Amino acid sequence: MRDNLERFVNQLIAKIDKPEGVVPECRINITDHTYRWYFALNNSIKTTLHQTLESIADMEIQYQRKVALGTFKHIEYIQITDGRSLIESQGITPQADEIRVAFQHLEMAEFNVPWWDDTKLKIAQAWSSKKTFYGVKRNQADRLFDAMKIVEYIVQSPESEPSSDIRTLSAKLYGDSKKLEGKSFASLVRKLMLPHIDDDVVDLVEDGARLLEYFGISKYPIPMRFKAYGQLLCRGVIDLSALHYGIGVSPDEVRGIEWGQRPSYVLFIENPTSFERYVREIDDSGVIIYTAGFPPRSWARVMDIIIAELRGAVPIYHWGDRDTGGYRILAFLAKRLDTDIQPYRMGVEEQPQTQADEKLEEKHVAELMRALESARGYPAISALYEDLAKLPMENLPWIEQEQIAPVSPLKH
Repeated sequence: MRDNLERFVNQLIAKIDKPEGVVPECRINITDHTYRWYFALNNSIKTTLHQTLESIADMEIQYQRKVALGTFKHIEYIQITDGRSLIESQGITPQADEIRVAFQHLEMAEFNVPWWDDTKLKIAQAWSSKKTFYGVKRNQADRLFDAMKIVEYIVQSPESEPSSDIRTLSAKLYGDSKKLEGKSFASLVRKLMLPHIDDDVVDLVEDGARLLEYFGISKYPIPMRFKAYGQLLCRGVIDLSALHYGIGVSPDEVRGIEWGQRPSYVLFIENPTSFERYVREIDDSGVIIYTAGFPPRSWARVMDIIIAELRGAVPIYHWGDRDTGGYRILAFLAKRLDTDIQPYRMGVEEQPQTQADEKLEEKHVAELMRALESARGYPAISALYEDLAKLPMENLPWIEQEQIAPVSPLKH
């Protein structure tokens, strides 16, 4: 019975509770079209419902006047005599009040984020139209502002400074060490940031947790793997030539690198298995850097340090899958490091190494070209783009780099 009463009253309130204000008085017709569920109730339930409705102040009930003998008298219309009083008696906050309070909170909220004022306007437009903003209702403003706290932290954090681990940062910002690990909350942070970060990042950070990892916010610092022959400057000096399989080091510890002899090339490797195979099977004077797919921001800083003296002096390559993800990572690295990076074993001439009866998965050439679009200003990427444009076919076989045995660029 209680459910029927709430449903009926809530339908009435929906007619008078407007964003611009509560309708003080009005007549609401109870039609078979709008209140079909009410007419479908059995007579006993309707009678009890009528008795309860009659006890509610601020509205008057008018039953049907002309009905056949023995026919049940349904409600014809309800006259609302005091809309605001009716709404408040049901424990409901009028929309206009809710909007006013939400807008007061919104107006007072300030974050040191360049695009916050523009975002404020969009939030106000959504809430005024009774819509959510990225799933946040106007009575959930605190949730939105909590998400903006971590956005502000990210925007204001220099790339050169290490981020706190995710639980320490969460406790510091919210008094809750696990808040940032909540999937829906991290997803909201991602939605807020997506319009304001590099397009290549947008397409590769598929969820909120991955976005936070990109900005260095994770449970534990992620060691960066690379192999080189040189002197790594941290708190002390590490002789990298003593390490055949390379080193994994927290990126915030790296201060610089010194080369006793200039490396012959730099090779970025996207896949962990391919990196492990390469450093074990190939031992030459190249610098081999694992990117973990799409590299976290803190890793890019170390990559900058490693290649600082090598830009324009030695060839720099990227080896990843021949698909949109691999090409987007290639484009991102070229832009982030501001250097020409040659695609390695990812070009149109590369042939997949498969069994004769194995079905090849294909990628649309147009999508591959779009993945490179943002970095066409770099010669090697532009050349790859043009090669794709000249292809007579619409698709190109996907090449997963794990399928290919490691070969040094010096011998390829």
